[in-house]
Amino acid sequence: MRSKKGAAHFEMIIGFVFFIGFIFFLFLFLSPWDSSSLQVSALSGLYNSFEEMACTNLSSVFVEANYTGAASCFYIELPEEIFRYGVQDESSFVTRLGGVSIDSGLTGGDLNLNSGGDFFRVAISPEFSDENVNSCDNLSNFELGGVVELRIFSYSALIDMNNSYYSDYNGLKRDLRVPDVFDFAIVPEGMPEIVMSPVDGVPDDLEILAKDYVIKVLKSDGSVSNERFSLRIW
Repeated sequence: MRSKKGAAHFEMIIGFVFFIGFIFFLFLFLSPWDSSSLQVSALSGLYNSFEEMACTNLSSVFVEANYTGAASCFYIELPEEIFRYGVQDESSFVTRLGGVSIDSGLTGGDLNLNSGGDFFRVAISPEFSDENVNSCDNLSNFELGGVVELRIFSYSALIDMNNSYYSDYNGLKRDLRVPDVFDFAIVPEGMPEIVMSPVDGVPDDLEILAKDYVIKVLKSDGSVSNERFSLRIW
């Protein structure tokens, strides 16, 4: 009986030692008191929210349309089923094959184009503004190339975000879901008009976590550029 009691006590002691060792392992390697993991998560979340707020749709397609009528413009009916993002509530930006832009307008699925030329590059996005192109002839004989669609950063949305950063920082911070304990900055390398950073700078005694992203930015003139953005949390 005594040997059995002694063995039971020994097993309890061994179990307790293993338990304490496991707890020590967790504190040693997982470092629950270390806020760096929270900062990394906050930075990753900042980019996701930034992308969600500033991105827009862009659809591009080549059109071959030989219009020979007397009107100054014509329109074609775009088949909505070939567009993932849709064309009902969007605007257009159209260039001839040589890169010269022409007036265009998108009403529902009808794309109105000024006549002249046979080949057109049609870009469709909320970033654009349609021109007043009215009283156009319908053209049913036309050819469409392959549709290219992507999510892209909107220049106008970035400008609006920049204005909010300096006029309503706390509101923008909530919209971007940045935790209250952190502050943030968004600094593009080649677009100084969009820099979002404290006017007085960041205090020297704070640790800044930053990560660079290369993103595509779409402007209302149809141009697309690759820009390097630095997102920062402290």
